[in-house]
Amino acid sequence: LPYAAALAAVAGALGLGLALQPSLGHESTDLVFLTAVVAVAVRFGLAPSLVTVVAASLAYNFFFLPPLYTFTIADPTNVVALFFFTLVAVVVSNLAARARAEATISRTRSKATEALYGFSRKLAGCGTLDDVLWATAYQIALMLRLRVVLLLPQGGTVTVMAGYPPEDELDEADLAAAKWTFDHGRPAGRGADTLPGAKRLFLPLRTGRGMVGVVGLDGDKPGPLLTPDQRRLLDALADQGALAIERVHLVEDLDRARRSAETDRLRQALLSSLSHDLKTPLAAVLGSATTLRDLGDALDRDGQGELLATIIDEAERLNRFIANLLDMTKLESGALAPNLAPHDLAEIVATALERADKILAHHRVALALGAGLPPLRLDAVLTEQVLFNLLDNAAKYAPEGSLVRIEAWQETQDGDDVVRVRILDEGEGIPEGDEERIFDTFYRVRKRDRVRAGTGLGLAISRGFVEAMGGRITARTRGDRHGFPCPGAAFTLTFPVPRAAQEDAAA
Repeated sequence: LPYAAALAAVAGALGLGLALQPSLGHESTDLVFLTAVVAVAVRFGLAPSLVTVVAASLAYNFFFLPPLYTFTIADPTNVVALFFFTLVAVVVSNLAARARAEATISRTRSKATEALYGFSRKLAGCGTLDDVLWATAYQIALMLRLRVVLLLPQGGTVTVMAGYPPEDELDEADLAAAKWTFDHGRPAGRGADTLPGAKRLFLPLRTGRGMVGVVGLDGDKPGPLLTPDQRRLLDALADQGALAIERVHLVEDLDRARRSAETDRLRQALLSSLSHDLKTPLAAVLGSATTLRDLGDALDRDGQGELLATIIDEAERLNRFIANLLDMTKLESGALAPNLAPHDLAEIVATALERADKILAHHRVALALGAGLPPLRLDAVLTEQVLFNLLDNAAKYAPEGSLVRIEAWQETQDGDDVVRVRILDEGEGIPEGDEERIFDTFYRVRKRDRVRAGTGLGLAISRGFVEAMGGRITARTRGDRHGFPCPGAAFTLTFPVPRAAQEDAAA
């Protein structure tokens, strides 16, 4: 096609020159042929443009230099003219072809650079190792037009982790070449000095920290798989892929370190809780029981009753601690499945208050539930436990004789109806910045260089239960007690109103 186009361009220039000859003379028609030469050189390159030069020179001689229609030149000046015409045409075709080649190279490099930039952005968005490997294999196969496999170290050898087209396993020769490449950090396999009998060429994937994997290449064309330009492009792609693989490994290492540190922290907190908070009620129970055994006959009925009450109270306290630990275990293992059903909130609140009667014995309690509250889809047992934990927290942090208030009302939030339950106390409030931390496992607020008794699990369990039922729990210092020595804390539970209840209310 390029050579046919070259001859067609000469034919067009010839026709135009014959048309312009009567007015311009044959001295100016050589410019028409030069235009054809430049056009072919720009469009098709050097070889077709040289064919155009030869054809144009012959046509110029045959049709325009006397004697016409022969290749003989009578006038010596025309010989010089034809010579310089041919020389200028060759120089112009070379310059035009070189400009075309440089433009082509620039476009190719620009496309490669754009593809590399897009590849780097794609890798930046990959969060898992599988995504990174697949994106790397696909990009290399797309840009080099080769079949690609990626191998990573696993169990003392290298294993195929990704490929494009998908590849699950390699033959023994390829695996040996891949293992040698990973061990020595040099190419092996097809076209390399080491193990050239392998089907694929294997190249190392490395970063500044060392080897991270191996890339294997295979193609259908005979001879070398990669040109020098393709090898440079592969190096750029492989470097980006290796860095992305190392980044994923570093993130996994950091995550494991974080989990290990969190596990150690929880273990220390649990041991501290077991050694102090659980040991205290056990010591009280053991002391009271021992006193009853050894001095029971010497004690009057009131003394015996006081010791028995201590045993019961401390046993109940111990039971709450153990129940909290079991509940947190269920939450963290994902074994908790709420049994949701329509329930009257007032009944659950009444049950929780009855259960918390002893711990609220030295506090005043006020109840303000809105009229006409709709039934909510809740787990009655979990909701009661949440309310009990919040009441226990209020009794623990608020001074004796203070007021603990429970409020509930219905309102609209973002177009949906919700029911809010708020428990207010008159304690020391929540320190600024601890509004979210108080819901962390084993976290306890420190006030005046002391920490309240407890395992630090009650609020964490409450949040877990509420969120498992589709609700939300928040905490803040009360805003209606400015100027009081104890500003108080407010815990708010938010539950969505079932759609059926909203439709019934609307009807």
